[in-house]
Amino acid sequence: MTTRSGQAIDLPADSPLRGLALRPTLVVLLRSFGCTFCREAIADVAAARHAIHDAGADIAFVHGASSSEAAPWFAKYGLDDVMIVSDPDRAHYQAFGLGRTRAAALVDPKVWSRGAVSALSHGFGVQTPAMMRQLPGVFVVQQDKILAEYRHRSPADRPDYLALVRVLGS
Repeated sequence: MTTRSGQAIDLPADSPLRGLALRPTLVVLLRSFGCTFCREAIADVAAARHAIHDAGADIAFVHGASSSEAAPWFAKYGLDDVMIVSDPDRAHYQAFGLGRTRAAALVDPKVWSRGAVSALSHGFGVQTPAMMRQLPGVFVVQQDKILAEYRHRSPADRPDYLALVRVLGS
């Protein structure tokens, strides 16, 4: 669901996202690099990168892995020069109000069938139980305000990243 709320967000005190004052930023919170849908998300954002920038937004990713584990994934998709925030404690996920997926969603045939299709292009890997249940989310943020958001109902959701930033022009 995309909204234009202007809702304030209480980011962790040491968050690099606190410095997002000049331009709106598309903030993508991923589950893990073992998640085929997260790999797909990185590829989708990479493909739309120039259009996102032209629409007036920068790009940032938040993930639950170490910086050293994340670096090759962002380099693979040519996104190693965007803001990348390592958050193994999931403080950003809590700040954005992202919940946990229901256990039933992990065995939903729709999730598995979409996962199989995504895995053909993006591969499949191993996830920790904590990150497997973490819902991802996408937000357009400026300063401490959420300008637009997409809250996943399922890990298999595939947001339209460009549509989220185009909300800025309306």
